Amino acid sequence: MYKVFIAEDEIVVREGLRNSIQSGTGPFVLVGEASDGEMALSIMKDLKPDILITDIRMPFVDGLSLSRIIKKILPWIKIIIISGHDEFQYAQEAISIGVDEYLLKPISASGMLETLNKLVDTIEQEKKHLSSIENLKQQAQSNSDLIRERWLCDLVTGIVKTEDALEKGGDMGIDLIAHGYLAAIIKLSISSEDYSNLITAKLHINSLIDNQEEVVCFSQSRDSIILLLMQLVSESLEETAYTLGQAIKYEVERNTDCMVTIGIGSFVERIGSLSQSYADAEKAIKFSVKTGQNLIFGIHDLNSFSEIDFLKLDGSPISERLKYVKKSGINEIIAQYMTMIGDDPFQTTLISYYLLYDLMVAISRIIDELGGVVQEVIPWVANKSQLSEIAGSKETFCDGVKSILDAFIDFRDLKSAGKYYEMIQKAKQHINLHFADQDISLHSVASIVHVSPNHFSTIFSQETGETFIEYLTRVRINTSKDLLLTTALRSADIAYDVGFGDPHYFSYIFKKHTGISPREFRTGSKCLN
Repeated sequence: MYKVFIAEDEIVVREGLRNSIQSGTGPFVLVGEASDGEMALSIMKDLKPDILITDIRMPFVDGLSLSRIIKKILPWIKIIIISGHDEFQYAQEAISIGVDEYLLKPISASGMLETLNKLVDTIEQEKKHLSSIENLKQQAQSNSDLIRERWLCDLVTGIVKTEDALEKGGDMGIDLIAHGYLAAIIKLSISSEDYSNLITAKLHINSLIDNQEEVVCFSQSRDSIILLLMQLVSESLEETAYTLGQAIKYEVERNTDCMVTIGIGSFVERIGSLSQSYADAEKAIKFSVKTGQNLIFGIHDLNSFSEIDFLKLDGSPISERLKYVKKSGINEIIAQYMTMIGDDPFQTTLISYYLLYDLMVAISRIIDELGGVVQEVIPWVANKSQLSEIAGSKETFCDGVKSILDAFIDFRDLKSAGKYYEMIQKAKQHINLHFADQDISLHSVASIVHVSPNHFSTIFSQETGETFIEYLTRVRINTSKDLLLTTALRSADIAYDVGFGDPHYFSYIFKKHTGISPREFRTGSKCLN
């Protein structure tokens, strides 16, 4: 059976379409419906229908916009647009999007069934055609993919010349002509040796990238993927990279056991400068990996840190390590210090003193950045004479460094934990007060906390462990549970009271989260009492 979904804001029309499909004898079944395009997108991502029937005029997201998005994220879906407007510009735009059928109202039941059967025949033919050539394509594709990936790696690392890039790219079907470029690196990590997770993760990434002509995706190694983003419109390429990165991280970590770290390079205007963007992406991802956290990290984020090029351990500035070192890493730092000090008793005090001095300078800068005063955080090391006492022997040096780092890490973690605390709390407070408002959105809440929607979305996900929509939905569902248990309100009324614009959609989301319908939840709770 082929799954059909309806997006139509007029209840009468929606019911007519529903009756036509449910009373038909064709190989299709109605799996869902929505009253606007935005609601339809959310449900369709889960249901993954084969055919979409949508009105051209709907609130929030209209039929054409819905079709355009669906063709990007679920490209296999066949689309039927129904419209009351016999205007050439609508039909022309629908054709350019890739809509399969454009029908004018009023539509008879027989006419709709005929159209559905026609699309089913098309799907069947496509399946047979794909099956007959799949084996040949797989063999040829594996060879061409390997050549393509090697060449793209050479391109982003600067080996390929600009004129060769444009010509060879065209030969490979890659249009590299754009207003700007940006490279990003995706690093996948797994806790076990089950490498099937890496393959599954790459499939999820490819599904998000498919049909996006402004993004080229290719593997660099078994656990590393490179994205080449091209600016085809005026939108910020950095914003696009962060948005795409967040979607990739969310989908991969939700559906596999892989953890995702993403480094985003700088924007460059010329293809010949791609190697610089790639080098910046490498810096960003190395820095993120070094922190021990799986984050989306851009070169601009790295530049925002005021790095102090003092003592280097393993080639890394101590000030950089101090920002993220945990207490479990203190002994490693002390051991490296001991190696630097050596065994010469005449040099011990001198080298120890300079190591302590550089350490305290780096710590003082970071404490100052976090709004603290070093004399209050580490009061027993306030002057040079105290440093000299600590540096007097290897034993006092080790004990002193451990005490200094213990106090510093406690202060840093306390302050760092609150870096985005106020922003997240303010956002949650606003959501908790206004969740019943159907117009509440990521954009409206981001404006409350005075950051861009993309930046707020990334921060909210990384700090809370769930997306904005997941948190908003959880608040609404929890409130609806209370209302179901403590009031006699109808389920439909509760749906509106907690911010859902459609009772059917409310029931769908409620069951998705709880496993049972609102009615079953209320009835079951009464039985328990």
